[in-house]
Amino acid sequence: MTNSDNSSANCETCTDKDAVTRLRDELARLAETPQAASTIIQHPDWLLFELETRGQDASPHVVVARNREGRIIGYAPFLYESRRARIPLGNHGITLYHGFMLRMLGDRVVSTPDDRLTAESAIAAALKADTLVRVIHTQESALPNALAIALSCGARHFRTLRWNLLDQVNWTIQAQASAQAWLAAMGSKQRNDLTRRLRKVYKKLGGQAHLRVFETPADMDEYCRLMNSLYPKSWHAAVKPIDWELASRRALFERLAQHRQIIAHVLMLGERPIAYVHGFRLGGRYMLDDTGYDQEFATLGVGSTLVFQTVQDLLDRHPGETIDFGYGDNQYKRVLATNPMPCGSLYLVRGMIPRICFGMIAPLRAVYRSVRYPQDRVQAIRARR
Repeated sequence: MTNSDNSSANCETCTDKDAVTRLRDELARLAETPQAASTIIQHPDWLLFELETRGQDASPHVVVARNREGRIIGYAPFLYESRRARIPLGNHGITLYHGFMLRMLGDRVVSTPDDRLTAESAIAAALKADTLVRVIHTQESALPNALAIALSCGARHFRTLRWNLLDQVNWTIQAQASAQAWLAAMGSKQRNDLTRRLRKVYKKLGGQAHLRVFETPADMDEYCRLMNSLYPKSWHAAVKPIDWELASRRALFERLAQHRQIIAHVLMLGERPIAYVHGFRLGGRYMLDDTGYDQEFATLGVGSTLVFQTVQDLLDRHPGETIDFGYGDNQYKRVLATNPMPCGSLYLVRGMIPRICFGMIAPLRAVYRSVRYPQDRVQAIRARR
């Protein structure tokens, strides 16, 4: 653990699992405060799970800011690991950089709104003072990113680079009083189309179709067992295999369920799971982590209709919470969301070699966009005909 300070707050950096474990309760209290964390992966329990499952492949780098009374007012959770910075181009990709970097969990400093500016300034100063830190990666960030702006100023600053080739949008449903209030704000045609599709799916599936919700510690064993039978039948399994019954994963889910921080919706056909929506709750925000379905039922549209049903259930169970779909071009996000916001993948770099390697991203973005955007316009014109 190393220490640094500025005029407003002191910082310490936890670089081993034991140090994070000792601070677990303090970090958790802050992460669970409304508006403090951006996602469940910023919670210390998730960080400890990542460290346990990755073993020697990753180590923690958690920069903690304390005020003059010693109270933690903010922290930035990172994993220090060897990674490839790879630009996807269709079925291929170009690796621009390969080396050790800090991967930020979430996209901002975990802090209350009142303390965030002080905490961000102190944490940015600590990161800039650490000369061993050359590359920082934030996978999905709301734009503009306040920590990136702070890191881009002053001595030993970082250069901020947008990594995604095309502009990205993060989709959310802002706080609603109920599912009925959300539906009432839609256009009547859209609302009727969605409800008709949901009824149609259940009619085609027959009387055995029903929704199950898993959210308590006692639910997690059965939920993980069902997911291990369903997930391999979804297209996600080929991209990212997951053992849902892994002991450490099941233990994490049970800990989160104790504080109502995990909730999963599964569409059942009798005893058979055929679609799922997997998400987490933290600080007044639900984050849809993953959704998928058995490919055998793809033509029925069970995936998108289950998301629609899940949203209604969440709005009635937890009124006033924001529902975050994340970024991407999925049609259901465009249809259901009320608040699109710009987002992107960011790299912050300094030092000669990283700057040279990452300097290729700007010309690649320019070339890709010059080809892609005319194609998108042609497709949009054809779609209107």
